[in-house]
Amino acid sequence: MHLLNQWTDRVAGASIKSVVPMIDYKVPKSPEYYAERIMFVETREEAENMVDLAYQRPLSHIGFDTEFRYDSPGVVIDKRSTVFDPRSIRPLLLSLAMTEPFGDGGGRLYRFVIDLRNRELLPHLRKIFQLPYHFCAHYAKVELFCLWKLGLAESPCIWDSFIFEKALHLGRYHHKYKIQNRKDEMQTILAKEEVSEKKKFSYSLVASCQRYGITYAMENSKERLQKSFLIHGGEKFSKEQIEYSAEDAVAAAKIFPLQIDKAARAGILRHCEKVEMDWVTTNSRIEWDGVRVDVGKIESVTKVLESCKEKIKKQLYDEYGICNIQSHKQLAEFFKSCGLLNKFKIKGKYSFDKEILKKNVSLHPSIPLLRAARRASDLLADKIMDPRFIGVDGRVHADHRQLGTDTGRQTSRWPNFLGLDRILRPLVIPEEGYGIGEVDWSQVEVGIAAAIYHDTALIDMFNSGDVYSAMAQKFFKSDLLENDLNLPGHEFKKKYPKFRNQMKSCTLGIIYGITPIGLAETLRTTKNKATTLFDQFMEMFPDLKYVLESTAQTSGIRGYGCTSTGLRRYREKLGRVSRWERNWLTNHPVQGSAAVVFKDAGNRLMKLYKRYDARIVIPLHDAFIFEAPMDCFEKVTEITEHVMCETLQEHFPELHPQVEANIFLPTCWNKDGDGYVLERWIEELEVSLKEIIK
Repeated sequence: MHLLNQWTDRVAGASIKSVVPMIDYKVPKSPEYYAERIMFVETREEAENMVDLAYQRPLSHIGFDTEFRYDSPGVVIDKRSTVFDPRSIRPLLLSLAMTEPFGDGGGRLYRFVIDLRNRELLPHLRKIFQLPYHFCAHYAKVELFCLWKLGLAESPCIWDSFIFEKALHLGRYHHKYKIQNRKDEMQTILAKEEVSEKKKFSYSLVASCQRYGITYAMENSKERLQKSFLIHGGEKFSKEQIEYSAEDAVAAAKIFPLQIDKAARAGILRHCEKVEMDWVTTNSRIEWDGVRVDVGKIESVTKVLESCKEKIKKQLYDEYGICNIQSHKQLAEFFKSCGLLNKFKIKGKYSFDKEILKKNVSLHPSIPLLRAARRASDLLADKIMDPRFIGVDGRVHADHRQLGTDTGRQTSRWPNFLGLDRILRPLVIPEEGYGIGEVDWSQVEVGIAAAIYHDTALIDMFNSGDVYSAMAQKFFKSDLLENDLNLPGHEFKKKYPKFRNQMKSCTLGIIYGITPIGLAETLRTTKNKATTLFDQFMEMFPDLKYVLESTAQTSGIRGYGCTSTGLRRYREKLGRVSRWERNWLTNHPVQGSAAVVFKDAGNRLMKLYKRYDARIVIPLHDAFIFEAPMDCFEKVTEITEHVMCETLQEHFPELHPQVEANIFLPTCWNKDGDGYVLERWIEELEVSLKEIIK
């Protein structure tokens, strides 16, 4: 047979191709070989071998740690605190301690230290973090920053041994236990610092290892070696540095099963796995994403405030001889000379804080000046006004502190966004093409108190939409017109604000344990009238009154208050329950459970927001402030509302929660759509100064 010329050429040039794809057969890795040494990974081949071992061995969990430095200088807060921009972090090493358990209770550790300066290794690390195991670290926030800096996704199963220790010892180190018998103000300050230092050490990796009987080989050189990375100049890593890096991962891996056992024994395993550990990632992401601020407005506002402050200080000195508005001694001498010192006496001491100045504002013309000068000083001192806190990405990254309070709630600092003065909120702005919104639970702690303490009357009032209006309609029934007894909550609020406010004060008195004196001050009435009002108020909720008293007694005996998920706040020691302890023993189930629901909702939102390129920017008590692209802004708002209501109902099915969305002015963070409160306050200040200073 003869082929045509073109076919002869094609057949001659053809090659035989297998219909079966080539299989890259893996050679089994020797576990004994890898268990004997620390493997320093610098090349792709070494990284491939590491991945092969990880996928071949029956691991239970992986300890991990990072070493890093910062490319931007830190901001020195005080002699003990320096703040670094997380976005300027430069990852240097990643250490992994892969744990393979044996049936007899023993096991093997495979230790790897990876040189993160070689970006060719990142695809292999991506495979490692896709493994379906717990990844354990001590203070995982910084580890997550390093992963995100490298473009790596974190494992969905993070366990932070630092956060666990905080949860396990919640309440034990409260400063009030230290200052109970200290009358001197300086002693009180020293006691707080002492408690702060005690907490810092108690939750550290070294102290945690000591508690669990784990040998930490680098205990005496940890601080020195840690600093060696912060000043690392790019040279080859020393053997000691590599061993130190591996040791932290090993410690985290060894602590994990012991903490799991401890969590089960303390009844908080479910809480940690379902809420707290997921919040580690959510909270870290909030800090990593940061907040954009209006730099131009900050600069102009700073100039105006400084000018006003100097004018006020000059007036105070020229007219009244006051040269230091913060000097307790000067103010005491001045008001004594005016015959007004007794007006500033509280509980046997003289105070010139903002509340007492506000109360006495009409007593002397110097007081409005003092208040204005101090307010200007406070605004200028807020860290949001300091450009040094703006990161390399143009955003401010506050330190969001998980379990920052003994209630289980968050705190923040540098700057304190959770305590930011409302008139400074408009300084927080979105990126171009984005908007800022806020969704807030309505009266959530009252509803949770009703559910926790099983008071059906209070549950019904909460489910009516406005619990305080519903209370007032029942409490002041004889003082209201018949038609007003069925007014919707928002209409009653407008028509009878005084009645509603009294109910609100009484309700918060239950939750926060306010004293009759405190209630009297809030309602501007006498102690006897406030006591009578509160007693009559409690008669509406006999079940609640009984359960509160019973809870205080029972919790005092067992030594802790408990949230709906089992998170405990401990007394320092057993014995007679103080009034302060009684208050928080009944409050912790409410406020602590509110914090649980908040974190649970935040964890869900963080995952859902990803598809919309949205983010939580500030987790504010019972509200989420979010930033989202304007083309899906309303959709993100709806999702936020739905998730918040759904999450609360999952925890407390008997409640019908409501939320309030503030999306009226998405160009800045604000209260009720008022984005010009700062400019208005400054304008009013300047006008008043012109009237005072002739």
